[in-house]
Formats: sequence, structure tokens, C-alpha cells
Amino acid sequence: MLKAHQACIDLEKNVLRIQGREVKFLSEHELPDKARDFGSGEPSEASNQPSGSSRGPSFPGGGNTLGGPPAQNLGRPNAGHSRHNSSEYPEAHITMLMDLGATREVAISSLKAAGGNIDVAASLLF
Repeated sequence: MLKAHQACIDLEKNVLRIQGREVKFLSEHELPDKARDFGSGEPSEASNQPSGSSRGPSFPGGGNTLGGPPAQNLGRPNAGHSRHNSSEYPEAHITMLMDLGATREVAISSLKAAGGNIDVAASLLF
């Protein structure tokens, strides 16, 4: 799979390189609580969701968290949705994630999944 996407794991630099872009691996202290609990053998809340249970094991910070909220928010008007989230997370953080190529909804849901941490939210996009 890494070869098909022209990806390379560079352990010397501690990065994943995909088509010239480098994504740094998180160190232990930078991991979200969900990722730390995943190694303890107890099932994560994300793996109990219906979309994750049909596919088997999945990464705890994977698309289950990011994929759910945008589908649920499609029926809501964008103006009300934007006002609510701009008060919840700084607009600058949302804009930074959108500059990385995410839609507004994906940026907000990644901030939710990361507990408001902009660095972790950005790493969830890749």
C-alpha cells in the first residue's frame, strides 16, 4: 500500500514522506488520550460505532470520528453552523486547517476529535 501511494517511512527523520511532503510522527506525549488508551487492550469508543464494527479493527483517530459529523450536519443551514463553531474554536484555527486543503466541516470535526489542539487536528487530516 505504501508503494502504491509512493510513501516512505523515514525512521531516521521520524517522518512519513508522501510524494515529497513530510508528516512528522507524533511522540508519546503528543498523542491524544484515545490513542494512548488503544494500546491497553480495551476497545475504543470509536471502534464501537457501527461504521467501524463492520470493517474490523481501525485506527482510533481514523475516519470514524471525522466522517460522522459532516454527514449529520448536511441538513443544517451553513450560517447557523458557522456561528456555533466559530465560538467553539478560534476562527484562525479553522482557517489554518482549511488552508491545508480541508473543508470547513472537516476542519471543525478534526478540531473536535483533537480536543481543540490545532497540531493534532492538522495531523488527522493526513
